[in-house]
Amino acid sequence: MFSIFHIGEERGVLRQDRRRLGNDSYLFLWVRFGRVTLEIAGKAYVCGKNELMLAPPGRTLYELSGEGGIRDAIAVRFSPATAEVASQLPLLGALAPLAWTTRMPELIDEKLLQLTGHWNERAPYYSVLCSALLAEVLVLINREVDSGARMPSTVQHAERMKRYIDEHYREKITKLELGRCVGVSPNYAAALFRSVTGLTISDFVHRKRMKTAQYLLRHSQLTVQEISEHLGYNDPSYFNRTFKRTVGRLPSELIAERSQRE
Repeated sequence: MFSIFHIGEERGVLRQDRRRLGNDSYLFLWVRFGRVTLEIAGKAYVCGKNELMLAPPGRTLYELSGEGGIRDAIAVRFSPATAEVASQLPLLGALAPLAWTTRMPELIDEKLLQLTGHWNERAPYYSVLCSALLAEVLVLINREVDSGARMPSTVQHAERMKRYIDEHYREKITKLELGRCVGVSPNYAAALFRSVTGLTISDFVHRKRMKTAQYLLRHSQLTVQEISEHLGYNDPSYFNRTFKRTVGRLPSELIAERSQRE
């Protein structure tokens, strides 16, 4: 487990900022939009959308303002609770900073948004939950780094399947359709998709639908049942359970917030 000192959502224009990590404090940076440039030990590291940075302890960080410095990023400063935890993840034993472009940005982004939400809410036992989510993110990234760069064709196939889902996510999507989309067998398509994204086809489709559901719940006048049917769910109770499992809240809570704003 980890001791988390700070989680911040960094938005807006970059400002020059110099900070030094403690001797046992790591910095994890995830860029959702724009670009962040960090100078560490005299070397500049540029992180763009869907890229991350893991800076080891004891480093002086200097954030450089760049052209068009609008960005949206999540920064987590943390420390392993024990030396044993640090030894179990090779990433945490590296002396050099890690700059990495993940192949599963949707999953990493979702986990970090959940982490930020729990940190800000401060509900009972939030620190344990935040630590568990951070551990999951670091494990996913360490597995990616261990596997190295994938064959370009594999990534291209996964991106084509994601584009197909973006265009048809309100419909029933199976491994058969995605296999046809990229010209491979259904089972291979399913295995390839999960190996690249970290999600099954079904999980990815549900997450895509839930993102749309959140927007509609906040910014439309549609009821929960109407949104459920619009997104391809014939059973509103199943939609509610899926939304709660994915987002961590009930659709009715977002409807209530919408009503308060009106």
